[in-house]
Amino acid sequence: MELSNVASVFTSFLRAKLRWSFLFFLPLPLWCGNTTVLFQPSSASVGPFPTNALTIQTATQKTGLQVNLPLPAGCTILSTAAQCINTQLLNQLDGFSVNPRITVCFSGPVDVTTLRKGISITAVDHDAPSIGINQVIFDPAAKCAYAKPDEVLDQQTRYLLIVSSNVTDADGKGLKADKNYRSCVKDADSDYCEALSQAIDTVNGKSHGEGKSDVIAASLFTTLSATSWLQQAYAQVNSGAIPGAGMLYGPVSTFDLKDVKSITWMPQTGVSGVNYNQTLPLDVLAGVERISFGLYLSPLYLNTSGPQAGTISTTPTNASIPVPNTVVPVSFHIFMPAASSTGSGKIPLIIYGHGLGDSQFGAATFAASTWAQKGFATLAIEITGHGFGPQSATQVTTGSGNIMVATPGRGIQFSPIAPIGPSDGCILPTAIGTRDCSRQTAVDLFALVAAIKATQGLGLNLDTSRIYYTGQSFGSFYGTLFQAVEPNVAAATLNSGGGTQVDIARLSPIVRQLGAAYLAGFTPPLLNVPPAPSQAYFHDSFNDEYVYRGQAITDAVPGALAIQAAFEQADWLGMLGDPLSYAPHLKRAPLPGVPAKRILVQFGLGDLEVPNPTESALVRAGGLQPETWVLRTDLAAAIDPRLLGLTQPGSPFPVYPHRFLSNPMLFDPLGPPLLAAIGVAAQKQIVDFFASGAILDPNQYFTGAFAGQTLFQNPATLPEGLNFLQIQP
Repeated sequence: MELSNVASVFTSFLRAKLRWSFLFFLPLPLWCGNTTVLFQPSSASVGPFPTNALTIQTATQKTGLQVNLPLPAGCTILSTAAQCINTQLLNQLDGFSVNPRITVCFSGPVDVTTLRKGISITAVDHDAPSIGINQVIFDPAAKCAYAKPDEVLDQQTRYLLIVSSNVTDADGKGLKADKNYRSCVKDADSDYCEALSQAIDTVNGKSHGEGKSDVIAASLFTTLSATSWLQQAYAQVNSGAIPGAGMLYGPVSTFDLKDVKSITWMPQTGVSGVNYNQTLPLDVLAGVERISFGLYLSPLYLNTSGPQAGTISTTPTNASIPVPNTVVPVSFHIFMPAASSTGSGKIPLIIYGHGLGDSQFGAATFAASTWAQKGFATLAIEITGHGFGPQSATQVTTGSGNIMVATPGRGIQFSPIAPIGPSDGCILPTAIGTRDCSRQTAVDLFALVAAIKATQGLGLNLDTSRIYYTGQSFGSFYGTLFQAVEPNVAAATLNSGGGTQVDIARLSPIVRQLGAAYLAGFTPPLLNVPPAPSQAYFHDSFNDEYVYRGQAITDAVPGALAIQAAFEQADWLGMLGDPLSYAPHLKRAPLPGVPAKRILVQFGLGDLEVPNPTESALVRAGGLQPETWVLRTDLAAAIDPRLLGLTQPGSPFPVYPHRFLSNPMLFDPLGPPLLAAIGVAAQKQIVDFFASGAILDPNQYFTGAFAGQTLFQNPATLPEGLNFLQIQP
């Protein structure tokens, strides 16, 4: 044997010997009990999970891996139960969630208060501090702990989930390593065990690997490619690969408002006799001189028929996504400022991303005046699944008569005898939810920016170097995706946005019906609250025993853990289009070719529709706390309690605090003056941020009776609870 081979064999032997002694012969706590950390990497329910033991190797994925979960009992490829479909969809992904539900099981009871101290996550291939766990719940029946990472993980990254001897049993005694774990690491008798052993060696060799000598269990897992599909879609839109994409579809029609008597949007409802016509309130457009209407073409990636209708097909991440063969006309309108406010230069543009169930003629109308008076144009599009039917149109009445402008909607009629709803075609009652609606709408915005740049500002003297974005509610969801990938929009405001979208369906009393519809798709349905008011939680059909940030609790609600697991499947699938997985790329870790973005965040304390824990999660994921301003709804309600009783016209949904930025009541002379004062202050903060690059204190914009009020705060601590329960009058 050559000397080099002898050295190699000796080195391998020594390395294995050191690994064994390092992990298992250093002193453990003096008082060890008999409880072990179970180690069954082939079982997602025992774990530790996540684990690459439940993947297969493949060159078709960027990570080199593909998820390979076993199908639940009774499932076939033709099964329609949610648990069967979810598993098949998860098995198309190239890794685990960047916000995974962690599972660690034990042979006996443990001290729940020690779990956060003793379980951590460490990146294997780059030097970074260990990440703790949060939102911990312990199941005393199965003796398993479940938790979330303390922060969103990086995509396409290998991590070690580590359990240390800091976890103790119920008597305070140290735990022991499972013999299966010792055998796996010592003998490395499988590809997974070998990879796990090498990862432990790597992490132990890092200078920051404090406490790793007390490892008593671990798993190795790889996170998925969250942004890959949308990055490819952006490239296709801007490469000319899709004929017509990013081009205007017909001329832009412009009207001087001084000549306009009325503007009436006439949605196609799909059912004769059902009229949703809406007349725009021209009196709220002070400072707006002209309104322009147009269409541009955007590629349609959504499947439009069959069981996959409303979804985007999953493509292996190391392969090119299919080029769509369909482009659709997308309607937009622009409120143009008066020439006196713009001077002779080109006009900066704010794209307004409207919320779920709204339309291009909704909230944007009530912000345009403030921005026009600062010389900014406001543009809104009809997003995916909104605007009702494709025959929707707008009638502009001038002194010369009525002019019909095509403003096609993008809603879908699910039943020929029922009208098209305001968001039909965007929300699916499945694990996909609004994930692919968000991705398609981000693509629509890519195509819009491409059209603006290709036409040197749509022929409207728009400044293509000063395009900005403001998203409200759902507009902040898809807006986060758009901003993370689009390099030509330098700054954005995210108002009342949050993540994950699944957590919003769990926590919001207004949208929990979507969560219930998803749970009803399981066999049997995962609805654990009997229809008795005395037993209701949020007065509906499920109680998932949601664990808030900072908590470590013991399960006490029958059926809750199964619901948590079901929501985790949707959360994992949703990472391909969730704002939480894109937020880190806004500023902290920009994607290739995209500059770091300037971001302003606004939201209201006690939000009913996008609850504060989800809004705070988005802020944390993006590292955006210094740029975040929170409306103190409690302080505002103390000044005028009427704020909390206001509802949207024609809707039971409250205006406050979710819709403080722009809503139809903002300039209602019969409404509380504080309503307009708060909305205009937020709007002025946005436009001055875009104009100057600085985030100014919005309280400075309060005048008259409200001068000196401090109703907005840049919080040192983000709100994490359902504060609306505390601020009701």
